[in-house]
Amino acid sequence: MGPFNHYMVVLARESRGLTQDELAERLSIGQGTLSKYETGINAPSPDFASLLGASLGYPSAFFYQEGRPYGFPPFHYRKRKKLSAKALGRIVAEMNIRRMHIKQLTISFGLKTNRFIPEINRDEFQGKSRRHATIEDVARSVREFWMLPGGPVANLMGIIEENGGIVVPCDFQTDLIDAMSQRIDGMPVLFFVNLNSPADRVRHTLAHELGHMVLHTTDLKDDDEMEDEADEFAGAFLLPADEVRPQLRRFDLRHLANMKGYWKVSMAAIAVRAQRLGLITPYQSKMFWIEMGKLGYRKREPNEPQREVPSLLRQMVEFHRKKLGYSPADLAKVLCATSADIEAMYGKAALDPEPTRPQLRLVE
Repeated sequence: MGPFNHYMVVLARESRGLTQDELAERLSIGQGTLSKYETGINAPSPDFASLLGASLGYPSAFFYQEGRPYGFPPFHYRKRKKLSAKALGRIVAEMNIRRMHIKQLTISFGLKTNRFIPEINRDEFQGKSRRHATIEDVARSVREFWMLPGGPVANLMGIIEENGGIVVPCDFQTDLIDAMSQRIDGMPVLFFVNLNSPADRVRHTLAHELGHMVLHTTDLKDDDEMEDEADEFAGAFLLPADEVRPQLRRFDLRHLANMKGYWKVSMAAIAVRAQRLGLITPYQSKMFWIEMGKLGYRKREPNEPQREVPSLLRQMVEFHRKKLGYSPADLAKVLCATSADIEAMYGKAALDPEPTRPQLRLVE
């Protein structure tokens, strides 16, 4: 076991939604003492690390892991202004813990893909012409690079995972944030998605985060500008202009509902796309949003498409259980997590006493 890692104290505390003062009171110690542990000025005794782990619901080994948390730039997640700093801290802490789990799981699980999620600087990118590349150009190029056929993207989560990303399903315990994304050297590109969101919004959100990962890891701009570019990328990627223009010669709620069934994105996203392409007037846009509000569709629309489910992370856990013979205790030990956390993050199957094995049948 290595030395005590003070970064892990902050990570564990914030993942449970506690302030430093609240945790100090729970542990019956002074906040100054806890602060010195969290900043690395002092290291607690092993006995206190065990007490700390018991209080926060982590094994004491959690605090002796190597590494440090990574922050998430504000333009890499779609958040609402009402989300408190405390709630956001809890979510970011959980994302860091999930990233640490994935890093540990990929040691034995080989990610089998030669594809990747490109990083494109529009000032340096040159497509088929020498003109300055637009967001439309970039989105079209990514679809071509991944050899996607025309029409709707059948399974966006699957496409991302085929091309070097991992989609991590999360329960953010709030509807005020839809997704976060992170690109770190030596790791797959990670997309943390709030699967409590409507299925049509999840697809747009995931495409939005893909836009950040393509456009904004090499080219940083004003936050609002990057959010607008990522949203434009999502629309262009999911609703290619050449294909939706003819379909948007008619613009009313019934027609958009039919388009939603085909493209598997929300009517709201289609309306925004129509506006960006200059296919509707400001008056048409205004009346559309008024009608959506009257019908109660602004928060959740009817006729959601089938929910997409990521598979790569589940495969990684199953590989350890079935192929490598990890018991639930082994899995908890390697991830420095409790059984309760493993079940919450990876489902009950990760804790089955005996992993499912192929059954042999004697043939006479």
